[in-house]
Amino acid sequence: MTDNWKSMLAFGGYAAKTVVYCLLGVLILQSAIGAYGSDSPSQKNVFMSILEQPFGRILLGAVIVGMACYVLWRFVQAGLNIDNLDMSKAKDVVTRIFYFVSGIIYAFGTYLAIKVFQGAGGSSSGGQSNSEEMSSTLMQQQWGIYLVAAVGIIIVIFSFIQFKHAFKADFMDKFDVHRMSARIKKLSRVVGRMGFFARGIVYILVGGFFIQAAYKADPQEAGGLKEALDTIVQQSYGQYALMVVGAGIFLFGIFCAIESRYHKT
Repeated sequence: MTDNWKSMLAFGGYAAKTVVYCLLGVLILQSAIGAYGSDSPSQKNVFMSILEQPFGRILLGAVIVGMACYVLWRFVQAGLNIDNLDMSKAKDVVTRIFYFVSGIIYAFGTYLAIKVFQGAGGSSSGGQSNSEEMSSTLMQQQWGIYLVAAVGIIIVIFSFIQFKHAFKADFMDKFDVHRMSARIKKLSRVVGRMGFFARGIVYILVGGFFIQAAYKADPQEAGGLKEALDTIVQQSYGQYALMVVGAGIFLFGIFCAIESRYHKT
């Protein structure tokens, strides 16, 4: 694959993530302060909110194309190892596996966006969640319960990688720092730390849901984003914790915008 194609896939994917994460962060913050409604927002709410904007179908169509680019980008990262990961290191092996799992997860998200685009998304609270649908599909396969458990374990492991990124700020290795100004570098570190921390919280909960679904052999236990946010808000000082997560998710959208411009390809 040529560098131009890799750059196009990366830019389209990270640009779409910018829109999705920023809007999702706003919806979570609105939910935390009671402006959105009683239910925590889901990925479907993001797509429906985009569709409700002026020229919403065009915007959502562009997001779908960008998400499809990101799915392909993840599969290219996993299949061709374009990041030159060291397969003798356990961390790099897990990262490469997660690229593939991430591609599958975003493929389901893209499918959901397409359903919303076509008007088949239904209400924001009805039907199976994205994670439930993925878990149900996996469980129909041979060794399905073990596949669901494996997905959960990988997501939990990756959540700790998110926390590591937040602590060490080693995500800066992704960037072509020679093209970045000192101000952009500082901004990247701040929004990256907060964004990865918020993602770590969500990932560890979602991974736990998948493991629980495998343990109980019940795909409905495989909660996704909405269930993770519901779990957070049910804790002591949950409203404030939800605000922190919402702010982090929004800032991760800003981080994706920077990544779309300066990511190494």
